[in-house]
Amino acid sequence: MFTTLRKWWEDGETWFAAVGLANLALGTSSVLIPLMVSEILHRSAGAVGILSAMVSLVGVIGSLIWGRLSDAAHRRRPFVVISYAAVGASLAAISLTRAFSHLLLYNMVLNFFWVANAAVTVLIVIENRNSESWERKISHLNQIGAIGWLAGLGLGSGMMVLATRWVGEAAAMRILLGVIALISVLAAFLAARLIPRTTPKFTRRRFRGTILAMGNFLVEKARFAPFHLYHRFRPRLIWAAIRNPAGFSLGTRRFLVATLVAYVALGLFAIPLPLLLAERFAIPSAAVFLFFAIQHVGVVIAYPLAAERIRKRGNRYVQGSALLVRVALFGFTAIYLVLGGNAPSTAVLIIAFLVYGVTWSYFQLSGVALASRLAKPENRGLVLGLYNALAGLGWIIAGLGSSALIDRWGFQAVYAASAGCLVLSLVALVRVPDPSCAAASEASQTGRFSRLRAQRATTTAARAHSR
Repeated sequence: MFTTLRKWWEDGETWFAAVGLANLALGTSSVLIPLMVSEILHRSAGAVGILSAMVSLVGVIGSLIWGRLSDAAHRRRPFVVISYAAVGASLAAISLTRAFSHLLLYNMVLNFFWVANAAVTVLIVIENRNSESWERKISHLNQIGAIGWLAGLGLGSGMMVLATRWVGEAAAMRILLGVIALISVLAAFLAARLIPRTTPKFTRRRFRGTILAMGNFLVEKARFAPFHLYHRFRPRLIWAAIRNPAGFSLGTRRFLVATLVAYVALGLFAIPLPLLLAERFAIPSAAVFLFFAIQHVGVVIAYPLAAERIRKRGNRYVQGSALLVRVALFGFTAIYLVLGGNAPSTAVLIIAFLVYGVTWSYFQLSGVALASRLAKPENRGLVLGLYNALAGLGWIIAGLGSSALIDRWGFQAVYAASAGCLVLSLVALVRVPDPSCAAASEASQTGRFSRLRAQRATTTAARAHSR
């Protein structure tokens, strides 16, 4: 084990520390900002939905802008430094704000600049390197980000426990925001000092392997992060590909519809979740952080299990199974809320959050793989970019939808809607062809034709010999 850990450590790069610190700040803010909306600004869960929708919209737009700019630029490092510094400034401003409109504006600025980092960090890893090391390096980068995110949730839980005893919950939240703002500025400093200079270039090779290595550790906060493939993503090409009979296949179109509906469902469940715990179940803020940390542990631990499951049963089977388990989880939550139950026991919540995290790894990994395998080779980059864009669009719809549903009918309505959307996604997914079966059938048919050709060649040779 020590040999493995030493090799893992040696395989990393010093500038990964900046990535870990920046993700620590974002991991803390992912839960802290929704709690601030409720506990300090005294706004409803509907306001959190609007906040999420606007932030997601800015992220999708920003991903297209930063991707193009980083391709046109001759340097990558400034994008990361500016991103981390802007995030630190935004978090500092959020810690001082007393109006929801200001918090909304600062959070939109934060996400717009965060995308600048997401658009180039993967490129820094793979540029000027042998393509054989791409997946290993990208996976290592994402592991560092995942560790940072998890550490941020732990920091939030620990600081809220300690600071609340001395200064109260509202002041503790503002102090914590100030702390993670400083951490993000420190990440910018480390990025400026440690990130190597690379020669910017774009390569079209090995799309599927690279996107799989990137997507495994994404949590739902960063569900539509642009990364490598957005750099050649052209929205105007989508309509042309859809209208062209030789563009997207029918199976690809059905899968993209299923993806959009699934992400709407996931957003309807995830966006109001911190406030469900804090408001409806009256769980302390420190414990809310802890439950999300448990979810993230499930995400990280489940990745190798998901990869092995996909290898044995295929992508569509794993995707459907993950959605089916989440239908049960989301549906049970809705029924529990309709019955008016108080906060579930700690053990039940721990199990629920673990299942929530584990199923995300299975869903995310199999979804990206399905998008890649269903796409035609000439459209693979476009389909993968569109997959990410639809994830972002689904989150925007969910943010606005959750706001309306909660304000009108309460938490139980939004969770019933999330379960219903997952059922619709499953119905669409059932009609998507299984690429693993198609590949097996094609291989079997190719093998049969090869055997027939061999038999014919043998017969022809025998006849020639008899003559």
